[in-house]
Amino acid sequence: MKPPLVLIPGMLSNGLVWTHQVKNLSAGASIQVIEAVQDTPEKMVAQILKRAPPYFAVAGHSMGGWLCLELMKQAPSRIVKLALINTTARPDSDEKRSRRRRLIDRTLAGEFDAIVEELAALFVFDDKVRHEVVSMFQEVGPEAFVNQQRAMLARGDTFFALPHIHVPALVIHAALDENFSLEEHQELSETIPGAKLAVVEGSGHMSPMERPEVITGLIREWLASPSNSLKSLSL
Repeated sequence: MKPPLVLIPGMLSNGLVWTHQVKNLSAGASIQVIEAVQDTPEKMVAQILKRAPPYFAVAGHSMGGWLCLELMKQAPSRIVKLALINTTARPDSDEKRSRRRRLIDRTLAGEFDAIVEELAALFVFDDKVRHEVVSMFQEVGPEAFVNQQRAMLARGDTFFALPHIHVPALVIHAALDENFSLEEHQELSETIPGAKLAVVEGSGHMSPMERPEVITGLIREWLASPSNSLKSLSL
């Protein structure tokens, strides 16, 4: 029986962000992509737990990584492995919260197309995938985006839970990510007992799409490791 793996996309993302990983890891894992588009953290977590297998490895990108940490808080006995990609456990700064509110107001005022282009410019380093990222953002759409921003405004601090995570954990940082810093990912890997840090070179925030082979390889090794035997990596 193949081990179950749940993949959680980030904000404005869907299964397309995990295309390479699903295609190339399905032979060794039973993969389920679960999107979170509800308007509160509680609804998001409840939806994931309702759809997920009884026990599973979980990997999340960006907002999806934060949701992985919420799952670890609320249902630790169901999570067997944890991978966090381009994310943080820290709550938003006042500046970021204000930005989220402005994005909600602008979206409701009909500026979603402009916001998509702005976010793609911020998130994507590799121009070869920018059109694909923009198309995915448009497909997810303004209603889900507003819901997700509202949920993130209501989210709590997950940092205090990190020392209590005792499953094989992998933290992945994209070296050119303008949204989350290397220091934030080092903090994650240093605070989660036994966690390992991988730094992916030549990628912005959308690393599962920008460096798909590298992300897939890291997830494959993490899935195969029976214990925290991974080494810190720079790829």
